[in-house]
Amino acid sequence: MKEYTYPACFFEREDGYYTVAFQHSLFAYTAKEKNLEEAMESAMEFLTIALDEFKKENKEPPKPEKLDMKKIAQGMELENNIKNSYVEDITIDYDYYMEDLNKSVNKSVTIPSTLDRKAKKYRLNFSKILREELKKEIKKKEKKMKKVR
Repeated sequence: MKEYTYPACFFEREDGYYTVAFQHSLFAYTAKEKNLEEAMESAMEFLTIALDEFKKENKEPPKPEKLDMKKIAQGMELENNIKNSYVEDITIDYDYYMEDLNKSVNKSVTIPSTLDRKAKKYRLNFSKILREELKKEIKKKEKKMKKVR
């Protein structure tokens, strides 16, 4: 188990969204998410992927840096959002997250043969399209569930 901890700035924006920012040496990641929970998930996923890039290049990840929230807010034009912002350490178990990110499962699907022929003709990637469409549908369902609560 390899744990990494990096500080992240969380900005609650005037439009109700959250923006997350990491240090520049981690590729200066930012995300705009609908709520704090999604912002945290996004930050953890990004941190895993960023650290994986260093691993692929056989480089040591950068040391965590102290973040200057005001400077980051200015660079991202979020100066008006500094009051509702804070820095929080994000800790991930790298091995756990990489296993989860890379884990795939096989599913059988049934489609009309004409659709299959046309998709093959255009060399469409069934898995990629299914993944993307499933993500869209899941987001729609999650949005509906949040309205119900």
